[in-house]
Amino acid sequence: MKNFIRISVWLLLFVSLAGCHGAAPEARDDRFTVIAQDMPYPTDQYIRIGYTLRMWEYEKEGLDLQQIDILDGDTRATLFAIGKNELPKIYKDPLPVNPYYPPDKLDHYYVSLQLPVPLGRTIPKIVTHRFHFRNSRTNRDLSLEGATFLPDQAMTPIVIASPVRGKNWLFINQSTMGYHFNAMFFALGKRGTGERFAFDNLQFDDNLKEYFHGNPAKNESYFNYGDPLYAVADGTVVAMRDGLPENSGNDHSVTFKDAIDLAGNYIILDIGKGRYAFYAHCRTHSIRVKAGDRVKEGDEIALLGNSGNSDAPHLHFQICDAPDFFFSRGLPFVLKKYTKIAQGGQDVLPPPKAYENAMMEQFTVISFE
Repeated sequence: MKNFIRISVWLLLFVSLAGCHGAAPEARDDRFTVIAQDMPYPTDQYIRIGYTLRMWEYEKEGLDLQQIDILDGDTRATLFAIGKNELPKIYKDPLPVNPYYPPDKLDHYYVSLQLPVPLGRTIPKIVTHRFHFRNSRTNRDLSLEGATFLPDQAMTPIVIASPVRGKNWLFINQSTMGYHFNAMFFALGKRGTGERFAFDNLQFDDNLKEYFHGNPAKNESYFNYGDPLYAVADGTVVAMRDGLPENSGNDHSVTFKDAIDLAGNYIILDIGKGRYAFYAHCRTHSIRVKAGDRVKEGDEIALLGNSGNSDAPHLHFQICDAPDFFFSRGLPFVLKKYTKIAQGGQDVLPPPKAYENAMMEQFTVISFE
């Protein structure tokens, strides 16, 4: 199991956005605003509530953000504390230059957070925040409160079938404030968050020790390479691309001309109600559908590959509110059914446990019947 823990940690690195100390904080402060809320969704451990904050450019005043406390707006109890080392990426001007879209100029700071509410506890009716700063000019501490919002109590996340089948799948980069959730794209006057609830996956052997055997620079060495990918719901193919070359194992050898090349060979399904399912990094010449085709849940539509911006064979999957990888909003979703086999950090494997209509926490190994 130690090998599993070591691999899980490595994968996080592998995967390819007003007063003095002691003074009473202000009840509200319009320098902090919640500009986007996500539908709460359940995992095997929490109800997760995602949202995005916009903040003023506090660093221009010599302030260094030390911690964010997420509070129950009624009881003032601290629901979740995010220390400086755990803060997700904060987007500010100037944004990094990319070769595809000139980045916009920002006049605020932006950060995306998730509040994990343990299963069995009531979702708070009101959520607010306490922000702790250190003033480098005065060498004093400052606390401010703001960014109050009401979580959506009518929890109806999107329910889908799994895009993969089989056993020992390791799901990563979902149910976390890190990558992909904190990825934001500012260009052409728009803010894109398409990857917000995406996941990546690999597949272990039966001992949960290895996800490839042999030469890591060969795609065929990876246990998941060439596995079938399935339609997660009834829908219509609105876009696809095939024929792009693949990376060879972990060598990241493919180059890109346009932004969409990052997705490699891909499929976008319209699954209704303004929701679109994205499959990226498919195997070259494996896509079995074309634009306009109708598919049924469970239809085999492609094979898992290593095309595009990929460090090893895997499926990158997300659901968005528009058929656009960049200028869309990622939506939370849950799987109809899976069996949890293991969780990163566990030295002793628990008995397998089945879950329905839930997502899983990061570094979870699951199987499907």
